[in-house]
Amino acid sequence: MSLPRRHRSGFEVLGALQGAPLERPEEEAPLFAASPGFAREAGGPITRAFLAALPGAAQEAAIIDSSLVWLTPGLAHEVELAPGRTGGPHRAPPLYRHEPFPGHTTGLRGEINRMQGATHYLAVVGAPCTPEVAVGEIALDDAEAPEPFWHPEEPRGRDARIRKWIAEGALTSAALPLGAVVRLGWGSFWCPRRAAKAGFQLILRASVGAPRPVVNGVRNVSFI
Repeated sequence: MSLPRRHRSGFEVLGALQGAPLERPEEEAPLFAASPGFAREAGGPITRAFLAALPGAAQEAAIIDSSLVWLTPGLAHEVELAPGRTGGPHRAPPLYRHEPFPGHTTGLRGEINRMQGATHYLAVVGAPCTPEVAVGEIALDDAEAPEPFWHPEEPRGRDARIRKWIAEGALTSAALPLGAVVRLGWGSFWCPRRAAKAGFQLILRASVGAPRPVVNGVRNVSFI
């Protein structure tokens, strides 16, 4: 499938998480490439509430990833979806990205980044510095090759361009609601936000239409 020159970035709120102790994200087990069954068994009550809030077939078809970090003021929750590693808080400026595996252009992860039919569901619990999403139409120049924009080897230039569009009013930015499930299609750009105060934050992601091997891994909690 060819890469688009025009594409809408945004999100849809599906509803609030129900029936789980959202004030205690630190009691969840963060997961990597988990099947829905394993996620229900190993993740915890918030993970089970997240799965229950997914639409219909997604409850059994999704691959589940989650990341749990302790944030201190000034840190942002970067989600690194790789086995044996955990999403962690970073002091480097956070970047806008749309890819499940930012920075990967080859191999299985690069292939997943290109799956335009994929849908990703996200929920954030705990610290209120939820990611912000660039909302509006991405419009590339007519003479511009789309590949370097959608799958750059160096993402900082793309991030600067998106921030310029926001500053100029071509796009807006909106923070994801805390404790709710949102739907993000392929090509929707989101960026972690820095924490204003200390606290745990849990980010859960369910991916449909982006198949990859099930690992059923349990990740570490990240502290800095």
